Amino acid sequence: MNPVYSILDYGAETDSPRLQTSALQSAIDACASAGGGTVLVPPGVFRTGSIRLRSHVTLRLENGALLRGPDSIGDYVRYPFAWELYSHTVPLIYAVGEHDIRICGEGCIDFNGIAFADTGKLCIGEGIPEALHSDAHYEMALRDLRPNRLVFFQACENVEIRGVTFADSPTWTLVFDRCSTLRLHDFRVKNNLRIPNNDGIHCCGCRDVLIRGCLFECGDDCIALTSISDANAVCERFLISDCIFQSRSAALRFGFEAGKVRDVHVRNCIIQESNRGIAIFAGQDGFIENISLDGLTIETRLHIGFWWGKGEPLVICSSAETSPIRNITLRNAVIRSENGIIVSCVKQSVSSVKLETIYMQLSEGDRRAWCSRKIDLAPNPPKLAPENGIPWLWLDGEPEVFCRDIMAVCRNGNSRVFRLEHEKRESEQ
Repeated sequence: MNPVYSILDYGAETDSPRLQTSALQSAIDACASAGGGTVLVPPGVFRTGSIRLRSHVTLRLENGALLRGPDSIGDYVRYPFAWELYSHTVPLIYAVGEHDIRICGEGCIDFNGIAFADTGKLCIGEGIPEALHSDAHYEMALRDLRPNRLVFFQACENVEIRGVTFADSPTWTLVFDRCSTLRLHDFRVKNNLRIPNNDGIHCCGCRDVLIRGCLFECGDDCIALTSISDANAVCERFLISDCIFQSRSAALRFGFEAGKVRDVHVRNCIIQESNRGIAIFAGQDGFIENISLDGLTIETRLHIGFWWGKGEPLVICSSAETSPIRNITLRNAVIRSENGIIVSCVKQSVSSVKLETIYMQLSEGDRRAWCSRKIDLAPNPPKLAPENGIPWLWLDGEPEVFCRDIMAVCRNGNSRVFRLEHEKRESEQ
C-alpha cells in the first residue's frame, strides 16, 4: 500500500498569489513520518519557496500541475554548502543524506529564471550586427543574488526522476553531490537558451547513474560530470543513452579543473544546434578515463557572445602533464559542424584516443567573420588557429590519436578519407 498525501489536504491553494511552501512541506513531513508514500500535487499553479524532501517520499505532479518558484531570493532557503562561485546553495527542492526519493509525474516545475535576468541588457562584443544579437545571453543578477542548484541532492542514494518537465532555471537545474544509484529518465529540462549557467544535470562525485530518454535545452552544459564539491570524489559508472541535447555551451561535459571522471558510456544520442558537442577537460590533478561515445549525431555551430566554445563537435583538453586523459573512443558518428575536432595536451598527457567510422561535414557558417582566429579551449587560454581554413582535426602537444574510416567533407566538396587505422599526429584539412 502506497498512501497518498494531497497538498490540498494540508491547506495548499491553487492559483493563489501567496506561497504554498508551508502546505507542501507539511505534506512531505507527514508522509515521511508515516514511513513514506506519495505527496500529490494536483492540477493547478502552486507558488512555493524552498521545500525539503525526505526518505521514502515520492513527489508526484499530476498532468496540469505547476510548481513555480518565487521571484525573490529571500523566499529561498540558504543551505550552507558553498563552492568558489557561490557562497551558499539556494535551492527550490533539496534533500540531504536521504534515500529512496522520487520526483515523477506529468507536471512541470518552473524555476522562474527570467525574473533574475535583465532582458534589456545583452552580453555581446562591440560591432556585432543586430541580426546576430539573438545569440547573446542576458545580463543576470550576481550569482549570490539568484537561486542556484535549484534541485539539489547531497549524499543521497536511490533517487529516481522521471516524467516531469523542469523549466526556466536561473542557474544549475538538477545537481547531485556525491550521490549514488540515480535513475534519471524520460523527463525534460527546458531552460532559456539565453540564460547562462543553467546546466541541465550536474553530477559532482557521483556513481552508478543512468540517464536515459531525456530532452535538454540549456544555456550551459546539458550534462556535466565534475568533482567541484570534492576534488577527490570520482564521477564513475555512468550510462547516458537516447537523449536529445541543445546547448549554448557543451551538450556533454566530462571534467572541470581537478575533476575526476571514469567509466562513462554514451550511446544513441542527438546533439543539435549546440556551441560545443562534447567537452572532455582535465585540469591540474584531474583525470578522465574510459569514455565511450557510440552512435551519436552531432550538429554544432558558432554562436556570437561570451559562450565557451566555437562550434567544435569534440574538444579533448589536458592542461597539465599530470592530468591524464586516456582511453576515449568516438565511433559511429555523423557530424555537421562549423569547426573541427580539437585535441590539446601537455607533452603526452592525452593517450589512446580512437576516432572510428565517422562522417564529418564542415562549413564556415555565417558568423565566422565575428569570431577571432583562435582555437577556443575555454576555460583555458586559447591557441592560435591555422590560417588556411578549418582543420577537421587539430592536434596540440603530443597526443596519441588513432583514426579509422573517417570521411571529412568540406562545404566546397574537398574531402579526406581514412581507411586504415594509424596514429595521427598532425592536423589535416
